[in-house]
Amino acid sequence: MPEVDITKLSPRQIPSVSYTIQNMWISISAMTFAMASFFFTLCVVLPLSMTRFFIPIDKLSMPETETKKAVLIIGASRGIGFNILKQYIDEPDTAIVATSRSIETVRSMAIELGDTVADLRCAELDLSGTRKQVSEAIKSLDRQYGPFSHVYEVSGISNHVKDHGVWGLDITGEMISVNVAGTVASVLSMYDLMKGRGYGKICVVGSIAGLYSPANMISYASTKAFVNNFCTSLRILAAPTGVDVITVQPGFIDTRMTKHMRNQGSTVPGTEFGEPEGLAEQMKAAMEDGGRGIVNWPVRQGVVAYGLQAMNPSS
Repeated sequence: MPEVDITKLSPRQIPSVSYTIQNMWISISAMTFAMASFFFTLCVVLPLSMTRFFIPIDKLSMPETETKKAVLIIGASRGIGFNILKQYIDEPDTAIVATSRSIETVRSMAIELGDTVADLRCAELDLSGTRKQVSEAIKSLDRQYGPFSHVYEVSGISNHVKDHGVWGLDITGEMISVNVAGTVASVLSMYDLMKGRGYGKICVVGSIAGLYSPANMISYASTKAFVNNFCTSLRILAAPTGVDVITVQPGFIDTRMTKHMRNQGSTVPGTEFGEPEGLAEQMKAAMEDGGRGIVNWPVRQGVVAYGLQAMNPSS
């Protein structure tokens, strides 16, 4: 977070008494509902979840489609998406379509992998296009290589800049175009197709930055807050249709994006950066086994981020 020179604060920026009392009530409310949630989870959700130890998982799962598994990975050329791809390449009777904004990039990735047991195809998909372009591209891929049973939406752009760097209108607009409009267009287009078939699994990458909104990541954190909220709500709406929706909220992961962040002087300790392989394993487990609406990785960072949500506006 940027350092604040308290000598430059004006009296107008000191919270008023009424505002402070309002935020005290917010804190009391947060503690009350947190305790209620804890006891509900302890007394109802935990016993229910323990039944999974005694009931075979295949009896809890939705029926598979008659076709072989078909996996679409949006943003597969590097980082998290590339590690998701590696989770599936040794599976027989599995078709994988790996997409990237640049077809050359994703093809280079495929060459690096060499021969794979799964049927691997490469395609170009640019989420910065118009809503119609993204939707038509998704439908075209589904017709050509699908029907897709699994979709991972990993693609997105970031702008981890220095505290006083440029983050203005142009950068924010670009992030909204890709991280919000592009994500919504691809996810809802795929959801409509899966809903019609009565089966499917969609996994979308948000961020824990969208939970507590650090000010020096205003553009990125705001777009990811939208993704977090949109996908957790879509999960509830999609449940009766037979479509699973999983939201991934990564913390600090050792990827090209966070390497750039560290090169700019990030003070986050190196030990806090989780391995993308570990996150990919958690994402696949959530998709295949069910029962997890949100994936946090590393878990400890997710726990802290959710705790920070309880901070009221005057903090």
